[in-house]
Amino acid sequence: MNSSSDEIGVITVFVEQLQEQSIPQALAMKKRIEDGESLNEIEEMHLEEQLNDAISMIPLLKHHPEYQKLTTELASLYNEISGLALKNEVDNRK
Repeated sequence: MNSSSDEIGVITVFVEQLQEQSIPQALAMKKRIEDGESLNEIEEMHLEEQLNDAISMIPLLKHHPEYQKLTTELASLYNEISGLALKNEVDNRK
């Protein structure tokens, strides 16, 4: 298997994991956060892990511009969740 095939295999697994697990979980977190709730410690760790996984894929995804929209939307989703969660934490401490 050449490196291009290896890259496509890794990207395919990453995208499948995003579609089946990470994005649905992130959207559920976002809904709860939009409703004014806070992230619990496990959700914070999960979000951090997902963000680190996405960051580790950036060098590989740079060679595959067809995934650029996905990575941009994913980063935006994680950023939105983090921002809303921080706002809720600040609001809840008042």
